[in-house]
Amino acid sequence: MLNARKLLRPELTIVVFLLLSFAAGVLLSPNFLDIRFILASTIYYTELGLIALCFALLMTLGELDLSVAANMTLVTCILGVLHRMGVNMAFLIPLGLVFGALLGLLNGLLVTITGLPSLIITIGTLSVYRGLAQVLVGDAAISGFPQWFLSFGKITLFGVIPLPLIIIIIVAIVLEILLKRNFWGRKISAIGLNSNAAKYSGVKVNGMKREIFAIQGFFCGAAALLSISRLEVVKYSIGTGGEMDVVTMVLLGGTAFTGGKGTCLGTLAAFFIIVFIRTGMRLATISSYVQIAVLGVLLIVIIIISNKLNMLVGQNS
Repeated sequence: MLNARKLLRPELTIVVFLLLSFAAGVLLSPNFLDIRFILASTIYYTELGLIALCFALLMTLGELDLSVAANMTLVTCILGVLHRMGVNMAFLIPLGLVFGALLGLLNGLLVTITGLPSLIITIGTLSVYRGLAQVLVGDAAISGFPQWFLSFGKITLFGVIPLPLIIIIIVAIVLEILLKRNFWGRKISAIGLNSNAAKYSGVKVNGMKREIFAIQGFFCGAAALLSISRLEVVKYSIGTGGEMDVVTMVLLGGTAFTGGKGTCLGTLAAFFIIVFIRTGMRLATISSYVQIAVLGVLLIVIIIISNKLNMLVGQNS
């Protein structure tokens, strides 16, 4: 007889959600049976998927960053303005990564220096970053980026798999190895489980928090570059509401909201679930407002199911 703990593993829940989301997509459109269509659809969500992979590390650490999408937007706007001023795009690529990392580090410094919850801090920086983005660009759209940069997001492997998708798959594997098979990752989990115990064990808790926030910002900078390459324009409204998708991916992927337990491969699987759900609703011409509502309901369901499964596993352990 199968052990109840094996049946209730979070990985099984992710597989079930993945199959259900794909089935729902097929019902909404027969295009879901076309592998080329599915793979092509991932390109619209790779920026948020990339951010979500590092967000899983941050949540495992026991922290949150609700300014990630705003960070991405602000970086795109800064790069857009600099490009409009004549700065070479080859120089702007590393600069975008640096700007993103600095914005993330700012969040980490504010959290560790003030001692306030990261939820509160990053809600504040979300508004600041969004406001600065609008001040920089206004209602205009900046375009005119070099063709070699714009074509990056359109590169495919074997003419089928988009290069950005390959990137996030590789990143997910690397981060999963670092999180599960590396001392650095074990320190992240230890802090998420009990930061005081980790501190007394010799772990530099505040330093680690600042480090992960900075890495999260670096990923936001990378996502900003992917966003510009895909959209070919810069606007202050890019990424609006993206925080919901990111948090949903991470929680659905099996990372604990309370910290101490995370998975980047689970987040990658959840990325595909969001792609299926979003693409299916888009094909069914469901408005973006309804899509946000559906994801909100999904987020609540995920939390409820996760709590119930944890309780059942605890009873059967």
